[in-house]
Amino acid sequence: MNPKSDQSYSIGANSDLLTFGTKSLSEKQTKLEADHDAVDRVRSAQVRFQKYWRRFWSCYLVGIVIFLAIFLPVFSLSTFGIKSQSEKQTKPKADHDGVGRVSFLAIIPAIARRIVDNTTLHVYSAQILSPNADQFTFILHISLDVPRGLRIRTDPLNLSLFNRDVTPMEPYLTVALPGYSLRGKTELSITRNVTDILNMKQFVNTLASAVYNKSFTISAKGSTIGHLGALKTPLIVDKDIELKGLNKLSGFSIDSARLIIPKEADGTNLVGVVILPNYSVFTFALGKVTLNLQSSDMVIGQATLENVVLKPGNNSVSLRGQLDMDTVIDNLPVILSTPKSALMDGELELNASGNSTIYDGKHIAYYEKLLNNLTITTKVPILMILLDTVRGLLDTTGLGDGNGINITTIMGDMSKVMDTALAARSLKFFMDGCDPVISTNLKN
Repeated sequence: MNPKSDQSYSIGANSDLLTFGTKSLSEKQTKLEADHDAVDRVRSAQVRFQKYWRRFWSCYLVGIVIFLAIFLPVFSLSTFGIKSQSEKQTKPKADHDGVGRVSFLAIIPAIARRIVDNTTLHVYSAQILSPNADQFTFILHISLDVPRGLRIRTDPLNLSLFNRDVTPMEPYLTVALPGYSLRGKTELSITRNVTDILNMKQFVNTLASAVYNKSFTISAKGSTIGHLGALKTPLIVDKDIELKGLNKLSGFSIDSARLIIPKEADGTNLVGVVILPNYSVFTFALGKVTLNLQSSDMVIGQATLENVVLKPGNNSVSLRGQLDMDTVIDNLPVILSTPKSALMDGELELNASGNSTIYDGKHIAYYEKLLNNLTITTKVPILMILLDTVRGLLDTTGLGDGNGINITTIMGDMSKVMDTALAARSLKFFMDGCDPVISTNLKN
């Protein structure tokens, strides 16, 4: 035998055997990568399907409803069979129609309830205007989000507003909504020139929740008939709507203030501008609001805000007040000593609480119940009051001519309209009280 002729002894004859392991590993890796890609594709398809289903489930639901409406009686007929022509025209026909109708009528309300439950109700704005003792003008701007692909026409609806915690249900307002055609996101505006307060206690409780808290809830319930094409079904709206509250008018401030010397004929000796914040979507027409001004739990005067319409956001309102100067002067050391932290910052802390709310010459009792139990606090820079007061004196005496301030003339004019002893006492007490503040500010 010639060993050279045997291929088993040839160099490279078994090269395939040497590379077999490498090829197998490569093929396995390729197969694993292909399997991973297949899994990723399946997962991606599942995610896309879930998004698609969440978006268009209602369309398929409507299609199923229509399909059942058309074919359910036919399917029911086949289950009975036809024994004779007369039976086909009488009992079997009545039976299968009854079964189909009952089945269909059982399905439709359930679907309608599901759609209504998933419908989102947004409140963009609400206005309580022209308030009276037991009624007001109510303007509501809302929107309803129905699933895409649906077009629902509703009959008129009486929507009752109530407090969920009270049982049995005691509606305090009823809002009559006209019929609407709803498709996707639909905005609705309702104006009721005369809205009666049905339950004053529950209405005041809801207002209190709105005024005193950062957020509050309005519950609404009503029933109507909904139309899906030629189909109609009862619809029940039962929603809890969470809204932002006024948070006790937190952020109330006096933007500017000055004393009027001499006081005006009606007794006004304080004018200024206050900022009333409103964090809610509600607008309240309050009218003439009178506040008690307090310092250290001591009433030192009253302030009147005319024609107040509290809109969402910050509201600048003019203030006219009457300070009881005798009370202020007699208790000036107490006023300036409490709280010391504010005074050391060069500020005077004042409190304000409701006294009366009058609209069109009539007291609005439900507003007075709220505001009279609400105390709001603000800090007024003392320097601002002094500068604004001096500026007012210059304007009054005609000394703002650019030649400087003639204090002697100003004090002389003051003495003409103020008791000399009162002026002297007020100046002394004020300087004694402010001396620590002035000294501190000079050191800084």
